[in-house]
Amino acid sequence: MKQILLSLFSLSSLLALAQPPAGYYDSAQGLTGFALKTELKSITSNGAVVKTYGDLLTLYVTSDNDEFYDTNQENTVLDIYSENPTGADPYNYSFSQGGASATAEGQGTNREHLYPQGFFNSNDNEDTMRNDAHHVVPSDIFVNSARNNFPFGVVGNTTFVSQNGSKLGNSITPGYNLTVFEPIDEFKGDVARSLLYFATRYEDKWNDPQWKDLNDERDARGGPNKGQWYDTWFINLLLQWHAQDPVSARELDRNNEVYIHQNNRNPFIDNPQYVSSIWGNIADIAAITGTLSGTYVDANNDQLVNLGDQIEYSYTVTNAGNKTLFNINIASSKGVFSAPAPVSELLSGATITDFSGTLTYAITQADLDSSCECVANQTTFNANLEMSTTSPLLSGLSDDPTINTNIDVDGDSYPDDITITALPFPRTGGSNSNELFISEFIEGSSFNKAIEIANFTGATVDLSVYSLKRQQNGAGAWVGNTPLVGSVLDGDVFVAANNQANTDILAVADQQVTGGNAIDYNGNDAVGLFKNDVLIDIVGTFNGGPANFAQDITLVRKPEVTGPNLTFDIDAEWTSFPRNTSTDLGRHTYNGATAGENDQLLSAIKIYPNPSKGTFYIGGLQEQVNVIVYDVVGKVVLKKELTGNQFSIEQPGIYFVKLQSNSLSRTIKVIVQ
Repeated sequence: MKQILLSLFSLSSLLALAQPPAGYYDSAQGLTGFALKTELKSITSNGAVVKTYGDLLTLYVTSDNDEFYDTNQENTVLDIYSENPTGADPYNYSFSQGGASATAEGQGTNREHLYPQGFFNSNDNEDTMRNDAHHVVPSDIFVNSARNNFPFGVVGNTTFVSQNGSKLGNSITPGYNLTVFEPIDEFKGDVARSLLYFATRYEDKWNDPQWKDLNDERDARGGPNKGQWYDTWFINLLLQWHAQDPVSARELDRNNEVYIHQNNRNPFIDNPQYVSSIWGNIADIAAITGTLSGTYVDANNDQLVNLGDQIEYSYTVTNAGNKTLFNINIASSKGVFSAPAPVSELLSGATITDFSGTLTYAITQADLDSSCECVANQTTFNANLEMSTTSPLLSGLSDDPTINTNIDVDGDSYPDDITITALPFPRTGGSNSNELFISEFIEGSSFNKAIEIANFTGATVDLSVYSLKRQQNGAGAWVGNTPLVGSVLDGDVFVAANNQANTDILAVADQQVTGGNAIDYNGNDAVGLFKNDVLIDIVGTFNGGPANFAQDITLVRKPEVTGPNLTFDIDAEWTSFPRNTSTDLGRHTYNGATAGENDQLLSAIKIYPNPSKGTFYIGGLQEQVNVIVYDVVGKVVLKKELTGNQFSIEQPGIYFVKLQSNSLSRTIKVIVQ
């Protein structure tokens, strides 16, 4: 049987050594609640030293040795997942027994992040959190792997039990019913105080957009605000473990060693009463959250956005507090619910999904005309705090779960980003064409042959499903199939030319075609543009029309032509130019906009950083552009001629920035935090 052999003198001496420096917590005096927590964040952050991950191994020799449970084992590792406080340890490690993997317990140690590093591994302050000894402890490799990144909790049926009794299994913790990991009772308070430290030290990272999604079911971070930091069920668990397993002499000693190591302390070990001062009234919190996700439905399956298409939304509402809510109802800024009806009661921690039926929004002409290639929507929801409908109301805004940042429109610290659903196809209506079309046809002397194809669909188009064919001498089948290669940007043109054409034509050619193919035509050959082997546009008339209709001329599509046409009308849609004219090749005017090779400069433009605090820089500029900024409902919030390479947006939110050059534009979505 093990014994912790400490005399009253040695224990009192240890406690004296483990005291914080004089004045360390002076600035926290008189504070309570989340104000105290924020001040403790400042105290634990100011002067803290970031050590390397390898430095932890040196620290563990003094901070995590087994001297408190076995006085003769100060040269072995104290691992909370394998330590047996009342008997012989199942195995022991020296401080040099590290490793990378294990197939069973007892094969080596590594470092365990009590708050899993997988939730913050892309953050720019990773080293601070990854190497913070207050929540990074030595562990058996195999048990660490079994714990994975599951939250801590109370286990019902087990799927894994370590040799010291730590276990993994389904949760019977009130408010959470998924998989959890439960350490033995001896170390539950240690774990709780480490995680409360983490929620304090990194308070401002509660909803960091670079961390794992706040809605991840394994991440206990969430709750109703950054003060509480964790979900209500998890905070209540930590408070319980903190109370049932008070601070031990071993924790006091470790806190002191970590202070020497990184120059900050865990305030909940030094002052356990801080826990109740901050979170003691957590059971009285009423909180409501929700999500809204949209799916675009192409009603007629034509791969075009048009009237009749719609967006179908799925939504949730969650009771994120500790009070039962009543008369829960939902409303949407856009769309109609198929079965609108309130829910009479929602218990703490419960979530309801699509409870008022399907939310459907029909695409309108305004959506087709909008500069935003998307639809923005948001729901509001309300609940009574008592059964009576006249009792106090609790309200919230839905959040887009695909957006990691939190714009926090109403300042309540809940995630509440507007849901943005992209319009995935070209739009019929507004200023966009519904398809690629032939914009120029050159039938010059000898090999001077070229066809230009314009893209004004509103999106980059992959050309792998497009091809050109010709009908030789105006009779017979389509021949000379020529698959197009690459892609064509929105507001740009693609030129396919005979590979023996003159240098002026080849200088702007995107694809050079050999003889015998579609570009090897004469003035009496109809030429067609095909998509998935289906004709979508034509120059000339298949099996008919005047002979030599385009001999020795250049044809340019008129600006008012907005799309392809299976009927060739040279007078209505085309302007003729003399033989070998190619001055307009590589650019095309369409409804007042001009596309061409010079405007490809826009494709290299980047806006950074994104998200930002409000100031954005534009990289890749090679010519003057105008900046027009729209909010999510299409309102212009900024319009200016760019004189440098930066611009600013004052208010947090999601915006669409149009960069305009030579009457062409590129639109980029940005986020202001």
